[in-house]
Amino acid sequence: MPHLTHYALCLVALLGMLAPPAASADEPQGRDASQNPKTLIREYRSSRLLVRTDLPESDAESLYKRLEETLVFASRYWGRKPNGQIECFVVHDLAAWTDAQLPHRLARVIIDGVGGATLPKMAGSGKQLRNEPTVYASSKRGVAEHELIHAYCIHTFGSSGPEWYKEGMAEMVVKRSTRASGIRCSEQQFETLRGSDHTSLSKILTTGSTGKRIFQSLSRMMDDPATQGRHVSADVWTDADADDVAQARDEYLHSWAFCYMMLHNPNYSKRFRNLGNVFVGEQRNAFDEFFAPVRDQIEFEHQLFLKHASFGYRVDLCSWDWNHRFAALVAGESRKTFAVAGKGFQPSGVTVTSGQRYDYRVKGQWSLSVGGEQTDADGDKNQLGQLVGIVLTGHTLSEPFPLGVSGTWQSKTNGKLYLRCRDAWNEIADNTGQMTVTISAR
Repeated sequence: MPHLTHYALCLVALLGMLAPPAASADEPQGRDASQNPKTLIREYRSSRLLVRTDLPESDAESLYKRLEETLVFASRYWGRKPNGQIECFVVHDLAAWTDAQLPHRLARVIIDGVGGATLPKMAGSGKQLRNEPTVYASSKRGVAEHELIHAYCIHTFGSSGPEWYKEGMAEMVVKRSTRASGIRCSEQQFETLRGSDHTSLSKILTTGSTGKRIFQSLSRMMDDPATQGRHVSADVWTDADADDVAQARDEYLHSWAFCYMMLHNPNYSKRFRNLGNVFVGEQRNAFDEFFAPVRDQIEFEHQLFLKHASFGYRVDLCSWDWNHRFAALVAGESRKTFAVAGKGFQPSGVTVTSGQRYDYRVKGQWSLSVGGEQTDADGDKNQLGQLVGIVLTGHTLSEPFPLGVSGTWQSKTNGKLYLRCRDAWNEIADNTGQMTVTISAR
């Protein structure tokens, strides 16, 4: 067995489950591959995939289907079919497997302590040398799918990108939060994302130190003279190792949220997909090449996304319009604009001046649900449906303030005026209607 430092471990975040993508046309060929009287290990294979698992038959078949569907998802996203067959060991009862059935000496530690890993394996020689990674994963739903994304990228392209990208995109296939569904994860994970210590863009892009500590710990286990020639027991996993895995899960959660935002925000989605192709295909870190001119805008939208993250939050509906033209109004001048109910803050086109007073008149009706009760810009008795404003100065927002059907408002700062319908951020997708807003400078 090669030394552990020859491997680049792809550590798993044990998070979430989701509906599968489109089904694969390749059918498995299942058979009993067990040589262990204590358990029945089933084997499923196709031209793309070889899966060995001790799960009961119905669960094993469901797992195999999800893994095939994961490869379909990956092939469609990165535009290339898997380059050969990927081997996966998915373990339900670790004690039921013999060492011979788990070829890697760290398999037990990886499955029981980390949860899963993708271990590259070099095959061939010279110009024919190629990487044929193997997946070791617990049977917890989502773990094998996550690792299979790593294996697909390594097997097909030779790389899976920087830590934040490979882990964020691997979680994408687990959670299956689409643009239309909005973001989906557990409430505990939402609380982590909304925490006061929001993860900065710089911190996301330098994710990896925790994974390195886990790798170093595994390396020490591999090099321990007491374990030479034998499988490393899962019992050597320490509390400190477990703490590192927990921290890695939080890091990968933030990486996934960032990837989700970039993939579904129309300001960045096309370039983000192109960046991913450079990551895995050309194996170079080109984030600034693609996004340096709009990095401050990404940071701004990322922080707002984390602040409002909740089940069903639609990134595309809450994206910021950076290209709208704004102009100041002189005394007596008016401007007409529109605000729809089904979006976040929208540009008014008016640049406001601190201390300047503005009159506004609003016409129209909107509803906070399809077929729901309509309100004017004053909203209902709880102010839901009320027209509200906010001022953007550079990349800093004022506190939002109520407007309503008509009135006079005095700006407290210089900046650009944005408008929206007051509603929960994760409930705006089914809003209907729009308002016509006329703003006049005194």
